Amino acid sequence: MELPARSRASHLKGDPRIDFSFLLGEVTRLLRRAFDREMEAIGLTRSQWHVLVYVIKLEGPTQTKLAEALDIARPSVGALIDHLESSGYVSRERDSRDRRVWRIVPTRLAIQQAEEFARSAERVASQAFDSVLSQDLAAAATLLSTIKDNLKSSSAGL
Repeated sequence: MELPARSRASHLKGDPRIDFSFLLGEVTRLLRRAFDREMEAIGLTRSQWHVLVYVIKLEGPTQTKLAEALDIARPSVGALIDHLESSGYVSRERDSRDRRVWRIVPTRLAIQQAEEFARSAERVASQAFDSVLSQDLAAAATLLSTIKDNLKSSSAGL
């Protein structure tokens, strides 16, 4: 026998895990919008900026390493790299130890503008975390890392 719609819906009410999941999604969407506005002002999309940050952080990754770090498909990363390369932010250079491998490296332009990128990110972070205490932020980061690990381990068997 099927439950009335009202009874089925009551199973979703009051579960703090579900409420937290929806809140997390909303916060993520709002952060993305804020980053989109900031990045648009400097002529990049959020995705391009995200790739560029990882190119700088990972110090010359391959396209495969970049795709793994960003958890997106290699062809998608390739299209972003192509755009960043045509915009003058990155270049592809042959690996000195293996000529078959290409490394993605930031250009002088990217290095020069890294400070502006950081200021843009700082503006978003300042707005988002204005009244958040550092110990609360650390606790939240620990919590999110645990949730991420739980999801990764549960999906590893799939």
